[in-house]
Order: sequence, then structure tokens, then C-alpha cells
Amino acid sequence: MNKRQRFFSAVQGQPVDRPPVTAWVHFQSDHLPGPQVAELHLQFLRAYDWDVLKVMNDFRYAVPEGVTTLADAASLKAYRPQGLKTPAVQAQLDCLSRLQDALRGEVPLLETSFEPFQQIVRNIGFSQAADLYRHRDAALAALEVVTEDLCAYMGALKARGIEGMFMSINGAIPAHLPRGASEENHELFQKPFAAAVLRAAEGLVRVLHVHGAQVLMERVAGYPCEVLSVSDRLPGNPDLAALRKISDKCLMGGIDETRITERALPEIACEIDAAIAAAGKDRLILAPGCTIPSFTSERNLRYLREYSRFPEGLP
Repeated sequence: MNKRQRFFSAVQGQPVDRPPVTAWVHFQSDHLPGPQVAELHLQFLRAYDWDVLKVMNDFRYAVPEGVTTLADAASLKAYRPQGLKTPAVQAQLDCLSRLQDALRGEVPLLETSFEPFQQIVRNIGFSQAADLYRHRDAALAALEVVTEDLCAYMGALKARGIEGMFMSINGAIPAHLPRGASEENHELFQKPFAAAVLRAAEGLVRVLHVHGAQVLMERVAGYPCEVLSVSDRLPGNPDLAALRKISDKCLMGGIDETRITERALPEIACEIDAAIAAAGKDRLILAPGCTIPSFTSERNLRYLREYSRFPEGLP
């Protein structure tokens, strides 16, 4: 199978010769123009020959001019639709176009996005979430604005023929953990807006990345997607066998992103074998549960890639 056939067969639940494999890393590239960001992705792809290229989107949703915190409602009222002409959006679309030109459709692209709530707090500061919750009406209006922009962006991705979109949500993290939310706050400030963006992305392969540890999987019911990505190796999270029991979707995971830098090669092989034994070779994309550290060794990544081509025990 070629990479497109392998990826779409895995997503659609059709038989594959082997599970597609990929990994990704933040390039700390939000200060760089689109062409340089594209080149970083191409070098990473060519070094390891991934089956899928997850395109990092490190350009952040712009904070309105003059806003430094969300301490008062006026800061949230300053959010206005930004559209597709902002420097950040244009740089990312340029990056995607250059990747499409270079790859000529041979490698599926997964653009990265974040839920509307996270788009606000990941730039102004996750510490500002409590203030956002405090200004209910102004916060909901600001989230509507961000959602409108993200839905327009999904339309732009579809118009360009991008294969998929990987959306990260924090809404399943329990309230007592960093970046977590109560059930009430998740239902009011997070889920409706994230689900709206996912609905706007229909037609793309939608990967729902349920970020964090001790995630409450019951919260993600109703999020429309084709692929479910969870850090299945983190303590308190469901493993692939448990995820297979609660979802018939294609699963993305199996590799412990927190330990890949310290793994001996036989341990990486064991993770791959265990992932396939737990989830089966179909409806599975072998991948880390989240971003790998930027200092992950070339040796380990090459072994992950090469062993995944011929894993032991693969029927």
C-alpha cells in the first residue's frame, strides 16, 4: 500500500498491510515565516519517512492590542473577528501550500488546531482561565468570535485539499489538574465551541486529540471525529484495549511520548507489539500520545520508524 491508501484505509476501518506510523515535535517556529516552517517539516519527514505528516501550528491566535490579562470583562469584549488575513493565518496557509507542492499528495497532511477556549488561553496565558470563567457573558461572546474564525479556517483547509485536521482539546482534564475544567465549565465554555469547529471541518479526516492525563472520556461523547487520539500510556488514561472497547473509531497512539527519549530499542519494539496486540493492526495509527520532546534522539525515532514496518507478531 502507498501512504495515502494506508492512512485512509486505517481511518475508514479497511484492512491495511500495516498500521501507518507518525510522530511530531514542536519546532518553536512561531517567529518564522511560512517557507521556513515548511522546510522544517519537510526535513523531519524526509529524515524518518513518516506515513502521515502532522503539521504543527505554532502560530498563535492574536491577543487584541492592549490586552494583557482577562482580569476585566472589557478585555474579552476586545476580541473581534480576525478572518483569514492575519499574519499568523497567512503564514500557516503558506506553509501548508508549500508542503502540498513538495509532497504532491503522496503523504497525507494533518493540520493542527486547538479548541476555541484553548486558542484564547494558550496565548494570553493558561493562568487566565479563571478570569475567563468569571466573566461569563463576555467570555461566551469572545468564544463565539474565535469559533467563527476557526470555522472559516476549516473552510480554507477544505478548499485547499488538506487531508485532515488534528484538534487538541483540554476539556476532558479533571478540574483538580493543571488546565483542567469542571463538568459545568466544560459544558458551557468548551464543548459547544469545539464541537462547532469539528462540524465545520466535516469532510476532513478529523482527529480528536483528548489531551492530558486522567482524562474523563465520557466528556468527549458527542464530539464529531473519525480518529481518536489519547495519551494511552499516561497514568490514569485508558489504554488502547480499553479505548477499543468504548469506541469503534480509528485509534491514534501506542507510543509513550514522555519516555521515548529514554527507551532502549527493545522497549520501543515492545510498545509497538503491545499496541498492535491491544488494538489490532486495522483502525490504528501508531503514534505518540502527544508531542515528543525536541531532544528525542535520531536513533530512537529511526528505530520507531523501521521497526513499525515489520513489527514482530504482525499477522
